[in-house]
Amino acid sequence: MLNNLNLIKTIFWFLLSIMIIMPNDLIYAQDVDEEGEMFWGDDEEYEDDEEEYEDDEEYEDDEEEYEDDEEYEDDEEEYEDDFDSEDINLADEAENMGWSIDISGSAPRFVNESLMTWNSSINMRASIEAPFLMQLMGMRFRFGAELGTFGFEDAMPPKTAELKGITAMGITSFPVGPGKIKLGIGIIGSSVGSMFESSYGFKFGSLTLRAGVRYAKVLTPGSDVKEAFVAEPETLNWMDGLLAVGIKL
Repeated sequence: MLNNLNLIKTIFWFLLSIMIIMPNDLIYAQDVDEEGEMFWGDDEEYEDDEEEYEDDEEYEDDEEEYEDDEEYEDDEEEYEDDFDSEDINLADEAENMGWSIDISGSAPRFVNESLMTWNSSINMRASIEAPFLMQLMGMRFRFGAELGTFGFEDAMPPKTAELKGITAMGITSFPVGPGKIKLGIGIIGSSVGSMFESSYGFKFGSLTLRAGVRYAKVLTPGSDVKEAFVAEPETLNWMDGLLAVGIKL
């Protein structure tokens, strides 16, 4: 009996010694944090997870920057495409318009005081516009040249005074559908003058038929004006009613 008791004690102390000496690799609990939560695991594993999370954030930031760069490049390419397409459309439209020739006839209907006692005649004009379409602040225009006639005869006795000659002007034309607006400056006889013309009508294939008004003004009276009037007028201007036929080449 005594021997059995000694054997049991010996086995008990042997097992207890093994448990004390054996190394402890088991998971242990950390201290409870301020919020009362407890985390299990090694500190190294927690730090590794935190580093991986930071790496994910950096990757997301890089991805967002890359997407922003792509959006900027797309916007830049879209702007360039719009700009190029606008230039191409402008060139195509000018090519479709081609060379334009206008032949018109007009007669003065309103004159200033200096020409009240003068008779007028029918005037003829021809103009040509180049197939180069420009654009400025949304306005499209073309350049050209015009050659025509003008004439007035003094109706007061002895009815010998005349004011006739040739007009030659550089013009800027603003096409508006089947209509057209023209601005010009050049010579009226031997004087420097300007004109403004506005007309609108109908289009028939390559032809247009238009009606409108034309305003002409002598800016700097020349020798022909000085010879036609006893007292040199300060200004001469008149307004015509006109009919025009346009031809597209």
